[in-house]
Amino acid sequence: MIRLTFPIIFILISIGLFFIYIDPVYSDIQLKISERNEFNNALDKSRELREVRDRLLSLYNTFSTNDLDNLKKLLPDNVDNVRLILDIDYIASTYGMRIKNVTINKKDNREVGVIGPSNKLFESVKLSFSVVSSYDNFIQFVRNIEKSLRVVDITEVSLIQQGDEINNLTYEYRIGLETYWLK
Repeated sequence: MIRLTFPIIFILISIGLFFIYIDPVYSDIQLKISERNEFNNALDKSRELREVRDRLLSLYNTFSTNDLDNLKKLLPDNVDNVRLILDIDYIASTYGMRIKNVTINKKDNREVGVIGPSNKLFESVKLSFSVVSSYDNFIQFVRNIEKSLRVVDITEVSLIQQGDEINNLTYEYRIGLETYWLK
């Protein structure tokens, strides 16, 4: 009987030791190993991102400041309505025009039926103003706006005749345009 009781006691002690100490410690070690692997993966990813950042930064540094200024003017990261109006007024002044009746409406870019934040990378603002000019000067003015660095879409043009003379015909043009900036 004693020959059987000691092995049974040792087996019961080893089973109890397994469930009380070894299994929890082993589970904790497995958890720590998986956390270590996640941290190593995160470190590897951060190294990759750092390499991409360094590569993009070195590419960014190859651009001249003039090119960067032109890029910021083309698609700015904020809306500067005053600067836009001044730029358009400067273009108009080269053709002997002055802009007037300026209105600014921030366009609501939300899609109908969509709840939550927008996934769009840009915003837009609608600007409308009036100029008085001859048809030829107006066409040159519009072409100059098209060639300017700022991205604008002319969305509407309306005109009202100002003079009765056939040789010196002027119109009041109401122009609506939309411009964009990065969020």
